[in-house]
Amino acid sequence: MSAGLGARKPVLITYSDAQGLAREVDVRVGAPLQWITPDQSGAESAEVWFCASRPPERPLSLPALRWIQSGWAGIEAWRGRPEWRDGVTLTRTVGDFPTRLAEYVFGYLLARELDVPEALRQMRERAWKRWTPGTLAGRSLLVVGYGAIGRQIAAVGRAMGMRVSGIRRDPARGGPQEEGVRGPEGLADGLRAADVVVNVLPYTPETESFWNRERLSAMREGSTFVNVSRGATVDEGALLEALAMGRPGFAILDVFREEPLPADHPFRVSDAVWTTPHVAGIGTSAPLAAEFAENWRRFQEGLPLRHAVDRARGY
Repeated sequence: MSAGLGARKPVLITYSDAQGLAREVDVRVGAPLQWITPDQSGAESAEVWFCASRPPERPLSLPALRWIQSGWAGIEAWRGRPEWRDGVTLTRTVGDFPTRLAEYVFGYLLARELDVPEALRQMRERAWKRWTPGTLAGRSLLVVGYGAIGRQIAAVGRAMGMRVSGIRRDPARGGPQEEGVRGPEGLADGLRAADVVVNVLPYTPETESFWNRERLSAMREGSTFVNVSRGATVDEGALLEALAMGRPGFAILDVFREEPLPADHPFRVSDAVWTTPHVAGIGTSAPLAAEFAENWRRFQEGLPLRHAVDRARGY
């Protein structure tokens, strides 16, 4: 992209509070951009689209489009969209998702180890019966999908005294190989050894139902499976069967194939499952604005954009 491209063109924005988000970007850029929304005249001339929410159901006609900044870490909503055509760069938002997802993972893992449900029950009943809380220290953690989010989860695990390993499609990509991080060939051994398995795989055609009967049954008896990635990476029927056999023994799930999760779904009534309504990685305006502002600077200077999606790899 040439330097200055789009400097005087309108910038399309779609978000629940588009005006507020635009103001936050302007503060970070140091000057007001020429913002426009799809319902305004001239939107079709935009070369840049800051789509901070889910793409609109009806595709937009944007013949001049060169760059889409998505407000999501996953890009499955963009597959097949006519706006993301050849010649258009799509960038993901990472923002504070690594921190938020790591906090979610360890918040719920610690809640189980410390038996927070029992503490709440005793408080309600004004009971007093001591128990010995568990600990994560010394446990083994396997992070499957070792990108920015997986790396942060691993770092927190190490800080808590866990023995950490990771699986990445290409361990050498993006920098020096980290200790304990292996390619896909290490998955089987990793599953057999792990007390906790965290799924952070992106959703691509290759990861559809990645967590199938074979891989789930290879997990250690009594282990914990955590999914903060995408629901479609898990064969939910196979997971229920595996839980019934104790491999894994427990699941913490934030994402599902069907959302909202139906009230009569078996996950809702299983004592071996904790569910949350896709809250682990909710985007907020400040990190969204900061990430767009940095890429806007790069766009103007003709520099490579951060977190550009490789169409062939699917992330």
